[in-house]
Amino acid sequence: MVEQAVRLSDVCEVCGRAREVWVVQLVRSGRLRWEVERECAGCQVSHQWVWGPAPAHVRDLLIDRHGVEHVKIVGEVQKRGVLLKVFREVFGASIAEAREFGREATGTGYEGTRVEVYLLSRLLHERGVEVEVRPGSCG
Repeated sequence: MVEQAVRLSDVCEVCGRAREVWVVQLVRSGRLRWEVERECAGCQVSHQWVWGPAPAHVRDLLIDRHGVEHVKIVGEVQKRGVLLKVFREVFGASIAEAREFGREATGTGYEGTRVEVYLLSRLLHERGVEVEVRPGSCG
C-alpha cells in the first residue's frame, strides 16, 4: 500500500475545541482512495473515506506538503487506447480529459501526487508501457 498524509489542526464545529485532522491519499486494492479523519477531545472520532481521486482541496494539501512527481512515457506506445483507459480508470476522466493527460504523459510528463504517479506508473507498466518516474518541485 502506498500513501501520503497531511496532519492539520482546526476547531471542531460541534464543540469548539481544537482537534487533529489527518488527510490521506492512498492506493488500496489497486485503486485510489482518500480519507479524512477528525479527532476531537470533546467529540467522537469522525472518519470519512471515498474511493476515487481526491477532491482538489485534499490534493492541494498533499501537493503543498509533499510536492509533486511526474510520470513520463518513454518509447513508443503501441496502442494509444491504453493511455486513455488507464487515465479513465484511475481518475474517472472523460475521454477528452484522458487524452489531455496522455498528451502530458508523452510530453513533459503527467504531474501528480506521489500516490497518483505510483498507481499510474504501475498500471501503465502492467500494460506494456515503459515509463519514467521523477520527482518534481515542492509546492
